[in-house]
Amino acid sequence: MFFKNKNAFFMLIVVLTDYVVFLLSFVVAFYSRFYIFVDLFPVTNIYPFVQSLKYSLFAAFIWMFFSNFFIGFKVFYLSNFDLFIKILKSAISFIIILTAFIFCAKNDYSRMLIAFLFFDLIIFSFFFKNIIKKLMSYLIYKMNIRNNILIIGIKVRKYKNLFDKKYINKVFYYPYELNNENIKKLKSLSLKKNIKEIVVVNYSIKDDLVFALFDWAQTNDIDVKFIPNETDALKDKTTLDSVLGIPVMVLMYNPTKEFDYFFKRVIDVIISLFLLLILFPVFCILAIIIKLESKGPVFYKHLRIGYKQVPFYCYKFRSMYNDSDKQLQSLKENSLLKNDVFLKLENDKRITKVGAFIRKYSMDELPQLFNVLKGEMSLVGPRPIVRYELDQIRKNYPTYGYKQMFNALPGITGLWQVSGRSILSGEKRLELEIFYVNNWSLNFDFKILLKTIVVVFFHKGAY
Repeated sequence: MFFKNKNAFFMLIVVLTDYVVFLLSFVVAFYSRFYIFVDLFPVTNIYPFVQSLKYSLFAAFIWMFFSNFFIGFKVFYLSNFDLFIKILKSAISFIIILTAFIFCAKNDYSRMLIAFLFFDLIIFSFFFKNIIKKLMSYLIYKMNIRNNILIIGIKVRKYKNLFDKKYINKVFYYPYELNNENIKKLKSLSLKKNIKEIVVVNYSIKDDLVFALFDWAQTNDIDVKFIPNETDALKDKTTLDSVLGIPVMVLMYNPTKEFDYFFKRVIDVIISLFLLLILFPVFCILAIIIKLESKGPVFYKHLRIGYKQVPFYCYKFRSMYNDSDKQLQSLKENSLLKNDVFLKLENDKRITKVGAFIRKYSMDELPQLFNVLKGEMSLVGPRPIVRYELDQIRKNYPTYGYKQMFNALPGITGLWQVSGRSILSGEKRLELEIFYVNNWSLNFDFKILLKTIVVVFFHKGAY
């Protein structure tokens, strides 16, 4: 089939692009390290370029593997943000494996060269893949070789956004349920429009017509595919299981992919270490100011409920007077009278002047970076709750699926924090926490981190 050959051609272009990207990135990294920035980063030994290039030819295949593992043909469908995230994951994977190979081979290497190569791969890969997307889109349009798809089903237009965003597809919609009366029209339309794929949605075909349609489609070199009614609800949350002897669809309550979770942990550690290093002067200044204003320790640790409902101590800068815990019981009773699930206290008299300032800009939570390093928290996740709040959730929302909140590490920031924080109701907060866990992805985390910067700056809903 020409279409399959076309796919193979496009895939070959993608692979060759990855190879060119790597060679260009290596050359730029090499000359940046040993010639352009040599005064900024002095070296005692300049490696021979030809010898280094030979090693790079081997490393190129490692890069091509990870680039195609994470991106591959999906490059034509990804948004720029999603493409950047996948390139970042590819580059991190490549650097980890490359460093491991070099270490095992006990070869001498330049760490700064690896660092330059890492950033060059991200920059050049993003640039060239965008060029490929635009170039292939132009060629497909000019040569009129798009993949013609016929979508069949009642209310078929609700799938318009799903199929139309893939520019290599030319989509036709047939908003009817197939039966003996109109199946002849379908066959005639398919041949007239040179259809290569028929996609049936909403179970819009009777069982006795399935095999007849399949036989006809196979004869005419047309693929037939089916999308169940539950597509929207189960998207990215299903897998096939053949344990019963036949393929069955299994609903996954937590769709987190292990490899993505590994990267989430790697990113947590790297960013936390980086922030702790650059914020060390801020820690020192805050510690001095807190000690000068009131008696008590600089840091405050509070028992929270974390991953799998395991308790842990959450670290914060002390923002209250030292005897604040003695007043906590009366505050809980007041919260019970208001039917609050979460402790939300505006104009709390226990807070010091410095505490009010650091809470306003969420600076009191900076020590939680140590919790992230210990693996008790993540940069992004559900807000860690106290035992009292968990008891209230169990009492008020026993069938709400609250246990899903504990299927992920709690976070310093999260969907609740960037969606209104304390001005939201307890029920809405619970909904947001559960939604985050059920829809987690690295892209989602990055969007929340970027939004956190804006929320912290304008400190909306913080007290």
